[in-house]
Amino acid sequence: MDSNSLFKIIKNKKTLSKKNDADSVILTTRSRIARNIAGYRFPALNTNEDRRNILKTVKDSFFKLADNKKYYFYNMSRLTRFQRQFLLERHMISAEMTQRLYAKGLILKYNAGRPFDSDSILINEEDHVRIRSIREGLNIYRTYSEIEKLERILEKNIRFAYEKDFGYLTSSLSNIGTALRISVIAHLPGLVLSGKIEDLIKRLLNIKLNIKGVFGENSEIAGNLFQVSNNVSTGKYEKDILDEMDAVCLNIVEEEKKAIELLKENIPIIVEDSVLRAYGMLEYARMLSFGESLELLSMIALGVELKIINKVKPFDFYQLISLLGESNIIIGKKNNEEVSVEDIDRMRAELIRAELLKY
Repeated sequence: MDSNSLFKIIKNKKTLSKKNDADSVILTTRSRIARNIAGYRFPALNTNEDRRNILKTVKDSFFKLADNKKYYFYNMSRLTRFQRQFLLERHMISAEMTQRLYAKGLILKYNAGRPFDSDSILINEEDHVRIRSIREGLNIYRTYSEIEKLERILEKNIRFAYEKDFGYLTSSLSNIGTALRISVIAHLPGLVLSGKIEDLIKRLLNIKLNIKGVFGENSEIAGNLFQVSNNVSTGKYEKDILDEMDAVCLNIVEEEKKAIELLKENIPIIVEDSVLRAYGMLEYARMLSFGESLELLSMIALGVELKIINKVKPFDFYQLISLLGESNIIIGKKNNEEVSVEDIDRMRAELIRAELLKY
């Protein structure tokens, strides 16, 4: 597999298997740590020479080891706009990595059979180094184990900025300490439609967690998808953060399943109407935006769960919506012709019908 094959992954052919309760609610888990190299200024104050040296130091240190051959290096400035957007839509990079591209690099390992799982090192992002691991489902301990491995590799040749009283020194005060952030994407249509989501959000905010849209900071909530993450990494050990986030996630799963069971007992007409309207839109709409698609597919997934509809093929909600981003659709085309927003919306609607509807 060469490094360019990543951008040829258009559709995951993995056989669908029945997910447990946790993995059907918690769609993905991401763990990441932020680190800065001792002796260099933080990125906001770096010179171009600093940035080049940091990029070279991290890249050379990592690839010195023979067992890192499954990883590929990408220079962000040499990728096309659609390739960068593809990585962003697959959550392999942050929005920060698509801006001010000079000397920004990505070290990435991915599995063609599971293209939504990845381990990566982001270089010259908000901090010198951000190490990330993403897995489908509820996988807090697994993802943390992967970033620990990558950190140990880098520490063989790199000394990270650390202060005994504060922990790891980072560009943001919220990351000082362990600089560990656990983020999960939760699909919560039951809580939203039963009117219980506001209570859950209040409880999460009260215990200092962040709630955002699926694409992070400043993104809107769409498709009943919520990104939940820890807000504080100071004054806690890594194990404390992992255990607390795992407990929170299991509670979210329990609350969502309770809400679904209540809806099954007495399906309100407004819920049934919303599901059937969503089905009609997907069947007949000739153009669909990404946001519309999220909303409609969320309702279809709920409709299948509540047995309101059965005229759809078996589908994995997260895998399907991951195919619907603009970059994935454009990169999947056979030629390089220019396409308009209307063309993309048309192709997205066609893709959904082909994947979802029985004829």
